Amino acid sequence: MRSFSAVILFSLILTVGKVSAREIYYFKGRNYGSESVFNPISLFLNAGFDMIQVDRNRKIFNLPLNRGAKNVLRNLANPFTPIRNYGTWNFIRDQILPISFERNNAQYWPNYTLHLIGGGMTYVNMTEWYSYYKFPSPEIFSLLTYAMYHFINEAVENDTHQGDNVDPIADIYIFDIGAVILFSFDNVKKFFAEDLNLADWSLQPSFILMDEPELHNNGQFFSIKWKFPFSDHLHLFYYFGTNGVGGLSYKFDSGEAISLGVGMAASEFITLNAISNKKTLDLVWNLGLFYDLNNSLLANISWTKKTDYMINVNIYPGLIKIGDISPGLWLAINKNGSSIWGLNFSWLPFGFALK
Repeated sequence: MRSFSAVILFSLILTVGKVSAREIYYFKGRNYGSESVFNPISLFLNAGFDMIQVDRNRKIFNLPLNRGAKNVLRNLANPFTPIRNYGTWNFIRDQILPISFERNNAQYWPNYTLHLIGGGMTYVNMTEWYSYYKFPSPEIFSLLTYAMYHFINEAVENDTHQGDNVDPIADIYIFDIGAVILFSFDNVKKFFAEDLNLADWSLQPSFILMDEPELHNNGQFFSIKWKFPFSDHLHLFYYFGTNGVGGLSYKFDSGEAISLGVGMAASEFITLNAISNKKTLDLVWNLGLFYDLNNSLLANISWTKKTDYMINVNIYPGLIKIGDISPGLWLAINKNGSSIWGLNFSWLPFGFALK
């Protein structure tokens, strides 16, 4: 099985080597908004530790990463045995084919949104970032970054579980690899960049420095805006990550846009089968208001019924200016009324926060 995995990885590297990054689709080098704080380290913190938003310990240096990583590798090394034990049809129905609308059997939804579409966009975005900053072989650097954060993401999600786990098998072997191949085609990149205005609107990850540092305000999020044929300004809007918010967006002639959406947010994991580690998510209502310029998010506020981060406000660099300095600021208010404040700058890989 290790040779099987090696063949897939080798084929992927050959495919990546043929990707052309000559036309810029996502990373324009803007010094404002969410694009200004996009870099390999912020990506690693936002996406690699994405699931700590959902009922997880924010003291990331205390997470059982070693145990989780070993179990993920165990399942990736021999994928067919866990799939057979889980049930081949159950694996296809739950993880791959979007044919079930029952929440307990719809694990495929984040596979398509976050791993296939979001992952493919992130790979291209990261390639363009490395190219913009004159790294040699930007596709290879991007692939390594991509593989690293996805693996950490799976290890964090695996947590302390030991045994069969088909989730990383579907995520990595089908959707993560498929994302890189799919977004190797210019017409696919162009469709998502120009027709759907796909953008990375991730948060501003920040550390609270203490004896056991905590990571806060992290999470990988994306936005899609599809322009109505009858209007030059009005768009159908969708914002997704560990939540899904749908609504409308209005774009002004200046390039500024206001978007409003309502939907659901993940609040905690629900274990459906402890042996196979099959899980679903408990969902609560979520409301979001967003302000962006040229598809780079400048500010947003979200309200949800979660216990922590009931209210979350993010102001990105470029909106508030103090002389030549333009900081990013964020605020999270918990259900009990306590708050966390954060400060970030576009020239820092992450920000800092205080409770």
